[in-house]
Amino acid sequence: MSQDIGAVINKGFDTWKKNLNISLPYILNLGINGLLGILAFVIFVVVFVMPELSLISLDPANISPEQMIGVLSSVAIEHFKLIIAGFVAIMILMMFIQSYFTAGAIGMSKVASETGDTQLSDMFLYGNQNVFSLFWTSILLALIMLAGIVFIVPGVLAVEDFNLILSNPEETAGSSTIFKVGFFIWMLYVLVASIILAIVKYALVVEKLDPIGALEVGFRFFMGNKLDVFLIWLILISISILIGIIGNVISSVPVLSTLWSFADIVISIAVIPPLTTVWWTRLYLSSTGRKLYDVNELINYQ
Repeated sequence: MSQDIGAVINKGFDTWKKNLNISLPYILNLGINGLLGILAFVIFVVVFVMPELSLISLDPANISPEQMIGVLSSVAIEHFKLIIAGFVAIMILMMFIQSYFTAGAIGMSKVASETGDTQLSDMFLYGNQNVFSLFWTSILLALIMLAGIVFIVPGVLAVEDFNLILSNPEETAGSSTIFKVGFFIWMLYVLVASIILAIVKYALVVEKLDPIGALEVGFRFFMGNKLDVFLIWLILISISILIGIIGNVISSVPVLSTLWSFADIVISIAVIPPLTTVWWTRLYLSSTGRKLYDVNELINYQ
């Protein structure tokens, strides 16, 4: 039989603690995508901004904020389509890189949960095997979340002029209320959909599924394990809230503020994401009758 939620949390934590290298995919993803973002910014400045500055004879070292805003506005108007195309291309490339390392992290979590140990080679193995499927699945999930935008359409149609809302909110109270209600329903839709489809990416990597198959398996898994999925989600949300509260308290102490800033970065990159991945992966493995590693023996949950 499958493990109860307490066992999933406790043993998942032990698995993460003994395999801290599961954080490496997330660190590598941040580093590579960070460098890609910097490179894209440098190319934007060299290709678009510098020529514009030379045309209007401005010294980049002495340019004022107002002048820079004017230059950027001019560049954006003149090269709007090209800039948008470049931005979309960079976002797609970043999403692809993230899909590779996410697949690798899930694969490492799977191996660690089943055998008690994982190596960086597992990241490359599962990343290579699942990157394209996970990439297209991520796009599908984003489109599903975006589909909820239909809830704000009535509000957008009712509110014809957003500037009027800011200048005369009383006159447009009814229209703005429709928009706000629609936006709230959209956020609620995104929240519910994210819980229902929480296991999709993990099922895809573990079972080596295609995007549509992963969505089907993920939905069926939720329908059969609603309480467990909700409890894991609730625990993760509670941890995030708790870290936020601790951060606010510590940040109010000047001596500890800088130290917490560093600790917060470490926790956000090297602790929460890999631990979350291990918990979701173990929940799926346990609930689908996989062999899971235990300190004393390899138990077959049937």
